[in-house]
Amino acid sequence: MTTQQQDGAWSEPGPQQDWQQRYPPHTEQHQQGYGDQEAYEQQQTYGDQQAYGYQQQPYAGQQQSPQQSSPAQHYYARPRTGDSDVEYYVPEYTVVEPEPEPEPGYVLPDVPVSAWSVDNSRSAWISRGALVLILLVQAGLSFRLDGSAFPQEAKFLMSDGELSGLVSQLGLAGARALSLAWALGATALLFGATRLLFNARAGLAAAAMYSVLESTAFTGRYASLHSLSLFLLAAALWLLARTRQASPAAVLLAAPFAALAPFAAYAAALYLPTLTVLAVLTAYRFRGAGAFGRGALFAAATGALCFAGVQLAGTPSGWNVQSTDSALELLKESAQWGGVVLLVAVIGAVGFIRRARMGEMPWAEGSAPGAIRRSLLGLTMCATALLAPLYQAWLGNGSSLYVHVGFGLLFAVPMAGLGVSRMMGAHFRYPQIGIMIYVAALVIGMAQTRELYRPPDSAAMIGALREVVDTKGEYLTDDPEISAYYLRAHTKADQWHQAERGPALAAAVKKGSYDAIVLRTDSVPEALRGNANYRLLALLRPSDKDGGQEPYRIWVKR
Repeated sequence: MTTQQQDGAWSEPGPQQDWQQRYPPHTEQHQQGYGDQEAYEQQQTYGDQQAYGYQQQPYAGQQQSPQQSSPAQHYYARPRTGDSDVEYYVPEYTVVEPEPEPEPGYVLPDVPVSAWSVDNSRSAWISRGALVLILLVQAGLSFRLDGSAFPQEAKFLMSDGELSGLVSQLGLAGARALSLAWALGATALLFGATRLLFNARAGLAAAAMYSVLESTAFTGRYASLHSLSLFLLAAALWLLARTRQASPAAVLLAAPFAALAPFAAYAAALYLPTLTVLAVLTAYRFRGAGAFGRGALFAAATGALCFAGVQLAGTPSGWNVQSTDSALELLKESAQWGGVVLLVAVIGAVGFIRRARMGEMPWAEGSAPGAIRRSLLGLTMCATALLAPLYQAWLGNGSSLYVHVGFGLLFAVPMAGLGVSRMMGAHFRYPQIGIMIYVAALVIGMAQTRELYRPPDSAAMIGALREVVDTKGEYLTDDPEISAYYLRAHTKADQWHQAERGPALAAAVKKGSYDAIVLRTDSVPEALRGNANYRLLALLRPSDKDGGQEPYRIWVKR
């Protein structure tokens, strides 16, 4: 039996003493733990010294004792649970909750996949602002063109028609400003139609390209009804796109605009079949075979209105006049005036046929238009640009072809806008491509417009004639419309007659029935050289020596 000394006496260890011996109080355990730590540090130091080759020798007089176990190596047996007096040490602790993450100073909003994904309020205002800038550029390109009246402008302002009579009250400047307003309206309607058919990006690209075309800038500064006819065609196109999901009867809203366009400019009659085809293609995706009924209703309404117009106002003149112009030369000039836009339109049509949607709109819902419908739509829009060049080349008549080209491009430009949008890529990945195309179209349009917009420099001629004309004489001139318009306060329109060359001019000079003769020629005609009945009043050279215009020569009767 093991005994131990306690309080100066010998006693046998009881259960309580045995438990306290095996498990000392918390203070002793803490000290033992500290001792264990000190022993561990000494052991580490000794180990390090051994690792570096040090041999620790015992001090003199120090006896080596067998290694004893440290308190940390004591075996702690499980306490007996049979005794109710056994006390367990329960450490005190506090549960600490994790600190919450600090609130961020600024939370970034969710970035949409594309700003052009849907027509929300922000994208709508962006589109409107960009459209205003495009219209300002178009207005600037038209306003840079200036000069006296063209013969066709003077004829329009002097005609007896009700509309032209109303416009003539505004004068030449007022009529040109009205033409610019119609041209700007056509561009705005073109943007709206393209946005409805495709998207806002394509609409802006289409409006930008159309606004810098030669024909667009020319008609915006040309006092005639060409710009009004373009506006009516653009309105019909926009209404066809706007009512594509409505009742088939809603297509009747576009019929009056389409029917009035040929009476403003006869070239618009070429594009009525195109509008009929688009009435079907724009609604086929939503109505299926019922879209053919919509097209038939539009064709019937437009045809009835055109028939009524012919009965009231007669057939528009000039639409079937044949001439001797070279067909190959007319096609070449048409390619120069609209070839860039047509090329981009073909690229857009091919891209539209290959893929209905762009990669930046994968969330778009609903069925995409089929490949056959996309092919027909692209073919119709691109082929429409060839109608006026081919028709006038067949007639051999290049009259106003530089203006009529713009009628066909009005229908091809939406596909060109889609082509520019596709070439720039999703999220404007390659914006430099769109910028290059726009700059190229702008430079070409400015150069061509400056070359074509050269009205006669008639200011000096009108000033000289004002002193010699009255309401009783008869006058022969190369530009009777210009003289009649500018001298309408001094003469009547029927006093001015168209001059001819050759034997007809010689006969008129020999007869001596004209009080004044005004010709644009570099040399004196043989009939007037040394003539005793007429004397040369003035030789007026144009102010623009590089313009290629011939000088005015004025003869008056002796």
